[in-house]
Amino acid sequence: MIKSAPSHRARLSRPALRAALLLAPALLLSACAALRPAATAPAAPLPTAPFVLLGEVHDNPAHHLERAAQLRRLLADGRRSTVVFEQMGRDQDAALAAAPREAEAQSQAGGLDRQGWRWPLHKPLFEAALAGQAQLRGGNISREQARALVRQGEAAWPEDLLPLKLATPWAPAQQQALQAEIEQGHCGAMPARLLPGMVLAQRGRDAAMAQAMLQARAAGAERVILIAGNGHVRRDLAVPLYLQAAGVPAEQIHVQAYLEQASGPAAAEPQTALYDRVVRTAKAQREDPCAALRQTGKS
Repeated sequence: MIKSAPSHRARLSRPALRAALLLAPALLLSACAALRPAATAPAAPLPTAPFVLLGEVHDNPAHHLERAAQLRRLLADGRRSTVVFEQMGRDQDAALAAAPREAEAQSQAGGLDRQGWRWPLHKPLFEAALAGQAQLRGGNISREQARALVRQGEAAWPEDLLPLKLATPWAPAQQQALQAEIEQGHCGAMPARLLPGMVLAQRGRDAAMAQAMLQARAAGAERVILIAGNGHVRRDLAVPLYLQAAGVPAEQIHVQAYLEQASGPAAAEPQTALYDRVVRTAKAQREDPCAALRQTGKS
C-alpha cells in the first residue's frame, strides 16, 4: 500500500488520497477508457500481421463479446497463436501450462483479479482463445511492482525490462501526453507529486506486455494477440512503441481499438495515427467512477 504524505503537502485529504490509490489499478487506465475516440474505420478484412493488439474499455461487455468473435475468426485459420492478457501476471506461465485448458481454471492460474476485472466479463475471450487452440499468457507486471514504481521511481524499474526501456524513444511531449491521460483518468484528483510515478508504472505495464508478446513470438507463435485497454494499444505511447523499439516493423503490428459511441466535437476528432481500425459500441451502463473521489475529497 502506498502511504499518503502529510496532509499539509497533499492536495487531497488522507481518505481521498487513500481512495485514489486504491482505485489506481482500475482507474489507471480508465485512461484506457478515457481516451478521446478516433474516427470510425470501414469494415476491414481480418489482419494478417504477426502482432495484433485489441483494445477495450474494460467494463464494456460489448467489447469483450465483439473481440471474442474476432478472436474466433482469427484463430480459425489454424496459425499457431498466443493470446497475451493484460488481466494476468507475466510470471504465471508455469501455472497456466499446468492448469486445465478451461476458462475458469486458466484465469485463476494466471492470477486474474476476479473482483478488480469483474469476472466473468472477460470470460468470452478466454473461451474463444482456448477454443482456437491458442496458448494463453499473462503480460502485466504485478500490483506490487506497479506500486514500487509509483513510490520509488526509476530505481524500481524491473531489471529484465531495462534493455527494452533504454531502447525505446521517450520525448518530453510523450511524457506530458501520458501524464495528462492519467490525470484525466483519475478525475483530476491525483496529487501532482504522484503523477510521474504513475506514468512510470504505466510505462512498466506497456513494456512488460510488449516483452510478453516478443517472447511468445520467439517461442514459436506465428501470431501474438494482445488483449488490453485502449490506452495500452495506442501507437504513440504504449505497447506498439516498445515492439518497434525491439525491431518489429510498424507494418507487422495491427492495432484495433474498441471505443464507445460519442457525440459532439470529440466524435469527429480524427486520431487515425493511434489505431489502424476502430470499432464503436454503445456506451456501457456504469456509475460515475469519479464520484467516490469527489465524496472522500469533501471529508
